[in-house]
Amino acid sequence: MSPGAARPRAATLDRGDRVVHVRCSTRADGDFHLDGHSVVLEHRRQSFMPGRWTQLDEVHGSRVVEVLRPGDHDRAEGDAAVTACAGAVLAVWVGDCAPVVLVGDDGAVGVVHAGWRGALDGVLQAAVRAMPSQCIDALLGPCIHPCCYEFGADDLRTLTDRYGAAVASTTSWGSASLSMPAVVAAALSEVGVAVASMSECTRCAPDTFFSHRNGHRGRQVMTVTSMHPRHLAHTAREVVR
Repeated sequence: MSPGAARPRAATLDRGDRVVHVRCSTRADGDFHLDGHSVVLEHRRQSFMPGRWTQLDEVHGSRVVEVLRPGDHDRAEGDAAVTACAGAVLAVWVGDCAPVVLVGDDGAVGVVHAGWRGALDGVLQAAVRAMPSQCIDALLGPCIHPCCYEFGADDLRTLTDRYGAAVASTTSWGSASLSMPAVVAAALSEVGVAVASMSECTRCAPDTFFSHRNGHRGRQVMTVTSMHPRHLAHTAREVVR
């Protein structure tokens, strides 16, 4: 996707007696890398989405944690988190990997950090299976797209063997590439979940997004929180945009 074709960076969804709010940050919101100064990071978190956060120490694996109280497992190792707890803020932080939010019909929510290794190991499917919901929707946030994601032949073959030929593509300069949006869609289709896109190519938009392949150290976040309407109204007054 070209930098000018911007997707919506926030969504509000009604689910049961809950209102689910999803947001994608940009460079203007600051760097959400966990290695930054803890006080600065917490201030940045609260400016972006007030509440107690769970932002995992992502390791390109398939571990899913269950958040039973707001703030549970913050900075713990893992690549996906799910919760049925109202008011918990779940965050996934990325440079080029795919951030995915899961929203259940009962108001349960989840986040997944899907790099190609985690996707191959089944982190997306594991997160869906950890949700208590009968019906789940997924939203894909900003990540690297196949126009920019040059990929080695052996690893690409491993991914196409696992998820099909549709995950292979070509970069804008003509070399073989991997489509992470297609990988996410293929993985989630195995567990009956459809994906809606809030995604743009992080490498194509260096003024908007941090990108590892553009040499940026910073990271953006995709957050989700599920609230009772009265709490959402209070939070909306606190968010400054």
